[in-house]
Amino acid sequence: MKKVKTAVVGLHRGALLAQFMQKYVDTLELVAVADLDKELADKFALEHNVPAVYYSLDDVLATNVEAVVLATPITDHANHTIQALGAGKHVLSEVICATSIADCQRIANAVKSSGKKYMMEENYCYYLPLTIVQNLIKAGLFGEMYYGESDYLMDFQARPGFPDGLDGWRKQVYFGRHGHPYITHSLGPVCYTMGSDIQTVSCLGAGKYEGLVADKTCVLMMQTQDGGMIRLRNSFICARPDLYTYYSVQGTKGCYQGSSGGTDTHKVHIRGICGANEWRDVYDFKGLLPKEWDIIPEGFDYREDNGTKFFDSGTPLLLQAFGRAILTDTEPPISAKRSLNWTAAGILSEQSLLQGGEPITIPDFGL
Repeated sequence: MKKVKTAVVGLHRGALLAQFMQKYVDTLELVAVADLDKELADKFALEHNVPAVYYSLDDVLATNVEAVVLATPITDHANHTIQALGAGKHVLSEVICATSIADCQRIANAVKSSGKKYMMEENYCYYLPLTIVQNLIKAGLFGEMYYGESDYLMDFQARPGFPDGLDGWRKQVYFGRHGHPYITHSLGPVCYTMGSDIQTVSCLGAGKYEGLVADKTCVLMMQTQDGGMIRLRNSFICARPDLYTYYSVQGTKGCYQGSSGGTDTHKVHIRGICGANEWRDVYDFKGLLPKEWDIIPEGFDYREDNGTKFFDSGTPLLLQAFGRAILTDTEPPISAKRSLNWTAAGILSEQSLLQGGEPITIPDFGL
């Protein structure tokens, strides 16, 4: 079977992606890795038998690789994406696509002019319990989808060196602006599961932290393009255990309520299958998992999955899908249009908050 010759650029986050690619993915061939840190790049290439190693994106783009996986800092994503597309490479970019609406439009223009595939590496769209729910929805068991919600709550105050010890891009993106710019881990999976993207975003915030721009918490209310509604709450300064994989979706015939931590479980209620006040464990329906999930090792306890313990929320399946889109010349499941829509909703949440929660319409970027 033909594979797409692929390079992974950025070996902090990218190391895991490269290893998944080698072990589980048969649509992509890892032919090169690159990192500005020469020692790190050389060590990884040697230990993992990678044929070629480079120390800059420019050097990678001068080769015959067909696709690049960009695991570089968020603030570089837009420029690196545009550069790679301009060099005739397909692009899988880590989240988020960009940090400004102008850069979102630049990416859209580059995708159109290059004719190459662009996909955002939003791995939580492949979160194991959500994959089951997505197939319950496809089977018609949830009816018409009209509501979803997610919380993305973390306590950076409890981490050493906060706030001055935060690395540059994280301090800038998480704490350097209002709203919820780092949005796609919460919004993307809800949109992907409900099957619709965002029309408008409205955002309010509460609480200030001295020396930081970000509010202690903010809540986004969004109207979807098909008339549904999504609620998100975000906080990186939250005195509570981390919660970054809570999702819930509601349809006319059933709903999914994700775990909110502790001893809580992932559960569904489906009219005609469950009693009037009955919840069923989502893993009762694990027979609906796609065959690709056969990579789950025998004896794996599904209830242990918190979004990170098993295959980094289905990242191998996402890599496989990216390669398949290139090989079959089809739209990636997390397309450029969707990726930019989700990213823009987060960027524009700041404008809404500064305007007292005024709804802001998401551009379509001409895709």
